[in-house]
Amino acid sequence: MRILAIAAVMSLAPAWARAQSTETPVPFDSAQRVMAITPAVALRLKLTAPAWPVTGEYQEARLFAVSPGDAFTLVVRRPSGASDRFTLSAGDRDVLRSAIDAAMSATGRPSAEFGADLVSEPAGNRFAARLTTLAAVAYAPLAASLIDSPEGAGAAYLLTTGLTFFVSYQAAQSSGITRAQSELAGDLGLASAGGALLLGYSATGDADKGVRAAALGGAVLGTIVGASAAAKMSDAEAHGAMLGLRMGGALGVAASSFASGDDRSLAAASVAGMAIGYPLGLMYPRHASYLVTAGDEEAMGTTALIGAAWAAATLGDNSNPSGARVGATLGVGYLVGGLLGSQTFARPFNLTRSQSTVLDVGAVAGGLVGLAIPVLSGTDNSGTLWAAAAGGATLGVAVLAGSFPHASKVAPVAGRFRRLGGAQFSVSPMSALAFAGRTPGRYSLVNVRF
Repeated sequence: MRILAIAAVMSLAPAWARAQSTETPVPFDSAQRVMAITPAVALRLKLTAPAWPVTGEYQEARLFAVSPGDAFTLVVRRPSGASDRFTLSAGDRDVLRSAIDAAMSATGRPSAEFGADLVSEPAGNRFAARLTTLAAVAYAPLAASLIDSPEGAGAAYLLTTGLTFFVSYQAAQSSGITRAQSELAGDLGLASAGGALLLGYSATGDADKGVRAAALGGAVLGTIVGASAAAKMSDAEAHGAMLGLRMGGALGVAASSFASGDDRSLAAASVAGMAIGYPLGLMYPRHASYLVTAGDEEAMGTTALIGAAWAAATLGDNSNPSGARVGATLGVGYLVGGLLGSQTFARPFNLTRSQSTVLDVGAVAGGLVGLAIPVLSGTDNSGTLWAAAAGGATLGVAVLAGSFPHASKVAPVAGRFRRLGGAQFSVSPMSALAFAGRTPGRYSLVNVRF
């Protein structure tokens, strides 16, 4: 019996050995930055056979080290949900890594954020840094304003800022906060504080201690809700939600201003617009007929501000315009600028976050260059100054955009975007300008086709 038992164990040993293999995710490059490759990244890095064995439509590819042994597995996720697995030897992996390293040296660091339905990457310590900064500039001053004595106010400011860091750092270490959670938590917390202030002002006509306490509570609640809601969001979805919130607020301001509402009505309308815009913004990257990245949405925010600057130029040199006219003009300008951004950036491009940051800097730099002309001429006309700044910013982003590759050159990401169809927006800038200028007539500002 003992001999039979030993023979049985020996016969099963090879099966056990084959089952005891472990796959560990590893980066594609030597710098350990690229953990996933999308079709857009592969195109940018010019990956082709034989180093890159993937063909056909796919959403992303990840590399895993297989142990025991020195083999690697390339796992490719297809649009249908199936996954293909390619076995690579250590030599094959070295060839692929060398190709990626060389391409990164030539083109710069790529980003794997193009797939708007991919899970967001871990935020790491950026979550604590982001919330601590917001606490220092917004939340802690609110807490300090609730204390009457200067000593108590100073202590409240310091405690709020310091405790925010330790709480957020612990949350990031224990929960694995993603980049989408980090950004939505901070942005929604700030928006909730502002919304509570506006609602409090709308109800009471002032911003006394009770209203400020509600704003502080709104900031805490908004941060918690944002971190929870973004747990399964991509970066594009989190940015889309906040873009929709801001544009909805601008719509509320414009609508209330055109209705000649007072300041308290305008405050309530802006909050209502934010509440409506948030879910619509979240739907945008999910349902658009074209791929929308977080970088595209950041660029739309930039064009929205440029649109507001152009709108401010239409106010001319009126030193005392009515609040209703200012709100209507700036609100419409912000909306039109953002919607034009969807056509000029989101539809034709798949911008990375670094590219959108370059656009932000380019807009500021272009605005400064534009302002140099009226400054040299010695004019102090506010309309001329705003027009010069807006023109310079527009030219700056236009020049930079010319250096970015178009989305038509990037393999489309199949999947839920294609299955769900999408909404197509078209904007009439001339109608918007006529509307902002209160020119009599009937105008079609925005057309939405599903």
